[in-house]
Order: sequence, then C-alpha cells, then structure tokens
Amino acid sequence: MSITYQQELTLTAAEYVSVLSRTTMRDKRPLANTARIQGMLDGANFIVTARESDTIIGVARCITDFAWIAYCAELAVAETHQGVGVGQKLIEVAKALLGPQIGLSLIAEPEAEGFYRRIGMQQYAAFFLDREDRS
Repeated sequence: MSITYQQELTLTAAEYVSVLSRTTMRDKRPLANTARIQGMLDGANFIVTARESDTIIGVARCITDFAWIAYCAELAVAETHQGVGVGQKLIEVAKALLGPQIGLSLIAEPEAEGFYRRIGMQQYAAFFLDREDRS
C-alpha cells in the first residue's frame, strides 16, 4: 500500500464527499449539499490529503493564520484505512508543513479522543455554539 500525503490546493467537493462518505462523519456533515460543502472547502486555507494511487483515503481540512494556530475542522480517514497510521501521518504532515511556530487544534468526536491522546495531542476544554441549520 503506497500512500501519498500532500497539501492540496484544489480539493474538489466530490473528492471531499467521497472520503467523508466512507467515515463515521458521513452523517455529521451536509454531504448532499454541494454548495455548502464547496463553501466549507473555499473557507479552508490549508488541506492535507492521503491518497492511495488516485483515490483519496484521508483528509485534514484546516483553517490557519499561518502565524500562530491552525484549527483542524476534520481529520477523516476512510474506514477501510483506519488503524494503520493514516490519521496520525496526516497530522504529522500537516504539522511539518505548518512549521514549528504553529499549533494545531481540533475538537474531537468522543469516540476519537483516545486516538488523539495516543498520538500525543494535549486535551483542553472546548466551548461550542452549535449551528441550527445542518443541511
């Protein structure tokens, strides 16, 4: 299994939907709303993907100021490729590309908290106002 990790400048909505639809996040994102997905991608200024051949198998969609912090809105790995280090490698590549002056933060789904602890991320309290429109 040869996996390529890289920063993406032109990730398409179809590719994003393709990988998210193969994760537990499929019901937590508006995958049927292409315009909203495109808006999510347009607003993300730092995206790293994992591809096996040309097939996208993982994505880290982030927003950063490139000076202090990057917020990872999604770290998603296709269920067929979970448990083999793809998620950890996405985080490592993102952090390496961002550089040593930039922190990386995210809000973990409860079932993923153990993964983030295992890869050495520190846990902090987060506060969140949920959206009313999930379409």
